[in-house]
Amino acid sequence: MKKALDEVEGQMARLRTELRTAVEASDTALIHDLRSRLESAQDHWLTLLGVPSAPSTTAIAEPRPLKSVREQVLQTLALIGAPASQKTIRAVHEAFFGGTSLSSTRLASLRRDEERSFSGRRVLRTHVCPALLAESFRPARSVLTSSAWPLHQRLLAPGTEQINYLTMAVNLADAAAETADGNHGDGDAVNALLASIAVNIPGLPGNKPPSAARIREVAQRELDRTLPADLADRDQAARIAAQLPVGEQMFGTPASQNT
Repeated sequence: MKKALDEVEGQMARLRTELRTAVEASDTALIHDLRSRLESAQDHWLTLLGVPSAPSTTAIAEPRPLKSVREQVLQTLALIGAPASQKTIRAVHEAFFGGTSLSSTRLASLRRDEERSFSGRRVLRTHVCPALLAESFRPARSVLTSSAWPLHQRLLAPGTEQINYLTMAVNLADAAAETADGNHGDGDAVNALLASIAVNIPGLPGNKPPSAARIREVAQRELDRTLPADLADRDQAARIAAQLPVGEQMFGTPASQNT
């Protein structure tokens, strides 16, 4: 128990420091996020200590997630390994991590909050940002990525959507093996997700759901065949995009700049 208490207390200390910085910067969205996470961490700390919950006459609310929406999205993107639509991120998160906290409304709000946070330079951190169209460097609609990834990985050329799909299939098939060992995720939900992904992979039979190993094998073979040409397109675009201001490399160029 001591180790668990030490970890939560360390998390609480970090959240207090970040919250103080956010208050000093008047970052309202970040303040609400950090306050919620701090309250959740404190609730967890009290539970570990065995302190009984305070009586309440109101209905029991759903427990607040210890991870912020931003952290949950980045965690899910890391698992996918490629830019993904908001719909895909929600589906993968629910299958592998559980919960339904990544609503479309919260994801849309996150996108705006992340750009405001970066513009204010209030907290140095990895941001959730939109994937960028390789032809114009405009943000792609509803496709999210991580600012920690190299620029070419955050660009979308004409063939990149299929490349990202195959990359996701390979990575989720690998993660499914860990789920089968009981490490994380709902096995049934993960298998259902993989079955839905397999439908759109050339070379997989449609009469019955293939195994995770088979999905990985076929997706990797198709990825090896199609990746080089797409990567060449994105690398070329990335060399041009690297000349843009950092903010535009992350969140895209203004519309007026491409007209």
